Amino acid sequence: MARQLVILCVLFAIASAKHFAPRDLIDEATRQLEELKQIVHGDILVAHDDLSDAAMAFNIYANTVLKESIVSLQEEAETIHAQLQTIKDLGHAAGKDISTCTKGREPHLLRLPGHYAEAITNCTRGLMGEAGALAKNAKYIVDITINQVHHLEHQLANCKGEILCISPLITEIELGKIRLPQNIKTEVQATQSVLTTLKISSQSCGNDHVAEYTTEATSILGDITACVNRIIP
Repeated sequence: MARQLVILCVLFAIASAKHFAPRDLIDEATRQLEELKQIVHGDILVAHDDLSDAAMAFNIYANTVLKESIVSLQEEAETIHAQLQTIKDLGHAAGKDISTCTKGREPHLLRLPGHYAEAITNCTRGLMGEAGALAKNAKYIVDITINQVHHLEHQLANCKGEILCISPLITEIELGKIRLPQNIKTEVQATQSVLTTLKISSQSCGNDHVAEYTTEATSILGDITACVNRIIP
């Protein structure tokens, strides 16, 4: 009989709790929720700054690499043109007409630097556009983190002051103070990591195209040289 009385008392307490919410519990939930909102808002602003800085740093780096690559390309072109001029001087000194060797090849050779400079520029600009898009997308992902706070606000409103509804919600809010800032931080770090990888790609824009230019130009110069060698004994 005593046991049944205890059970009835517990059930009565639970039933009463559903309709009675101490003011301090509601205030605590509201306070913690506002604190979470401020934390997330602050972290979002910091994340925006970090992402903007990362994108800007990439653009500066890529522009520097672009300029250096164009200089390298010009230096390679000057070397090739100097070798071409030496071949033409040899033909002139030998009194031989080597125009048949240079007629179709020299104009193409002279156009190559411009072609590859444009390719390097397009490649680099493309990566800069990609970096900007990555930063923009990351900012969006960071921004919508606040939606989870709004969802908690909606849940609190729906609790209608019931203790059994508010208590677990406070726990969820406390967990949010750890989880949401970490989610924001993870997104920023992931984007920064991708931008670091893009820096390597920007180097390839220059290195690969300069190497391609040198290979193609050297091949054309080799054809001219072989042709001239057949004319000059």
